[in-house]
Amino acid sequence: MQVLFLALGASRKRAVVEESAEVVARGDRAVVLVGARKPWLDQGFAPEVELVTAEELEASHLPRRLERLVLYRVPRLVVQVAGRGPLRSKAKRALKAYERRVAGRIHRRVFVPLHRRVWPKLADRMVWRHFSPRKGPELMVVADALSVPRAVQLIQAWESEGLAVPRVSYGIDSDVSPQTSAAR
Repeated sequence: MQVLFLALGASRKRAVVEESAEVVARGDRAVVLVGARKPWLDQGFAPEVELVTAEELEASHLPRRLERLVLYRVPRLVVQVAGRGPLRSKAKRALKAYERRVAGRIHRRVFVPLHRRVWPKLADRMVWRHFSPRKGPELMVVADALSVPRAVQLIQAWESEGLAVPRVSYGIDSDVSPQTSAAR
């Protein structure tokens, strides 16, 4: 079974950590989708639990990877190769200025609006694709109140695309299915 934990508010950290550990202990897959990674870094997740953010999932989309390659990685490579010896400090300063003034502005003003216009439901699809290709999560655990609107958005997007909609619960213990009943 594949379980998606929505924990965007980070208010029930201990419950998410314990329940995700319980899921992986049963041999199932647990993915925890958080709003920001920083509040969760000090939590003791089981090694098999995947902690991801929506930004990380969107960054794995091919157009985003190409944008990052063109705007950031190629210029860094050029500075690394050309900026040796006495030119090193000037090259690093130029690279920082380029990333701040040029690449950052192009990203924010051109690519982000274009990306949102061309792929408006990309974030929902990327959450689905993070699971196995043929079936997405079988259970979605909505861990806190801030995750409820996102859960509704995900369910509506998946229904509109004809994808299977997972069961929804507030915790692992409140999930009533044949698999979880047999496991208990």
